[in-house]
Amino acid sequence: MRSATLSPQTGLPLAGAQPARWIISREQDLIWFIGSSLAGYLALGLLAAGAPILPIMLFWLLLVDGPHVLSTVTRTYFDKAERSRLGWFLWIPLPLMLAGPAAAWTGGAALFFLFAVCWQHFHIVKQHFGFMMLYKAKNQERGRVDFLLDRWFLLTSLFVPLGLFVLRTQPAISAWRPSGLLATAAVWGYVALAATWLARQARKLGAGIPMNWPKLALLALLHASHYGADGIVRAAIALGLFHSFQYHRLMWFHNHNRYTQPGAEERNGAAVWLATSVPKYLAAAIGFHFVLSYLPQFLFPSVMLQAAIWGIPFTHYMLDARIWHVRSDQELAAALRMR
Repeated sequence: MRSATLSPQTGLPLAGAQPARWIISREQDLIWFIGSSLAGYLALGLLAAGAPILPIMLFWLLLVDGPHVLSTVTRTYFDKAERSRLGWFLWIPLPLMLAGPAAAWTGGAALFFLFAVCWQHFHIVKQHFGFMMLYKAKNQERGRVDFLLDRWFLLTSLFVPLGLFVLRTQPAISAWRPSGLLATAAVWGYVALAATWLARQARKLGAGIPMNWPKLALLALLHASHYGADGIVRAAIALGLFHSFQYHRLMWFHNHNRYTQPGAEERNGAAVWLATSVPKYLAAAIGFHFVLSYLPQFLFPSVMLQAAIWGIPFTHYMLDARIWHVRSDQELAAALRMR
């Protein structure tokens, strides 16, 4: 006989299990927010089979990852309401594009690029954590124990591989005597945490507690996406494809919902035109990336310019930290169908 459904918060029986709630729909979420990790697997498989890395990297940079960075402008710089709300913050590209050349000029180019890669990885972590929290909110999962386990399992799944990469590739750090011990401790600590997380899911399933399947699917595929061919570029392609497809779909879902409301054209300006069709949105994202990021480096290749261009992704990271607060932004919550 199946046990009664219990509340994750109180342990008391519930009247009945609720069906899983998705961000867009079951089919769309499985394709774009969860199944897009398969693009990373495919890239790693092709590379492991001996496929040349250049065409795969160009596809990732020119058509997927780079455009996802510039897609942020469709709901910030092109939205007059957001321009008014963000104000001076929209000028941050100027100092951010000077930081890299300043570091390169003083001999710190290698350290700057390592910092850029780490910030990029941190940005990916924040996005996946945000998706997890959206699924928790959608499915009204508020248990403190599950929140802590989910948070630390997700964060360590992403940060432990990055930490190992830094320990093993930076001579000044790898020469530090305790570095090997630190790496071993991180791996075994992660194994213990993963075992605890899995045991928690098995206990909930066995007790008949409703499972947040959208969240679990996201975490499972996210964890698996970190393993495959070695190398920071290959790892970046695998993670970047997953991350960028998620972001593009969420951005289009948001833009189409927000900018097709009555009065949107007067309130939001040019952002409305970009939300009228997917080709317009993609043309803007790909076009801005080509003109602002790729073309300058192609015409004037140099370390200083490459460092300066990193100011554009940095802007994306900082803007993202300001514009995706569902709890405090009612219009955003409505556009994401959270209310």
